[in-house]
Amino acid sequence: MINVQHLFRNLIRPGAFRIPKSVTVNGGIDATISGRIDGHVRGNVKTTGKLIISENASIKGHIYATDLVIYGKVFGDVYISNKAYVTTKAFVKGDVNAMILEIEEGAVVEGAIRKNIQAVQQTEEPVVALPVMEAAAPTVVIPPPQQEEEQNSSWF
Repeated sequence: MINVQHLFRNLIRPGAFRIPKSVTVNGGIDATISGRIDGHVRGNVKTTGKLIISENASIKGHIYATDLVIYGKVFGDVYISNKAYVTTKAFVKGDVNAMILEIEEGAVVEGAIRKNIQAVQQTEEPVVALPVMEAAAPTVVIPPPQQEEEQNSSWF
């Protein structure tokens, strides 16, 4: 018997991008269309559509998408604005942030699971150079302000 729900999950619209199994991308992907990755990507993947990561695929970078179906391996954080679906054979080493999350039994997620989509960008503190005074004047070093710990939201 054919699982109709499975067919709709894997459906990609005409005009979507596809990275074949024999292709390795060294760098990020930024697309405004849906896509399917069967190969390997070393870099961030950003799309405003649906993204499918097949069984043979691996991504070493962060993923930003509207919807996501994972069959393969992801080494990085996942930020999904709608629904993320992690199948039985999937392996995710990173945090999963999604509004709706479905994880099949047997899937491996090594990271936090959050019910939000805001990507936390790692930014460096700006370096402030203080003017050098005469040798007699002491140098004052002001430490950067301490950030409060992020409050995680959960489904439970």
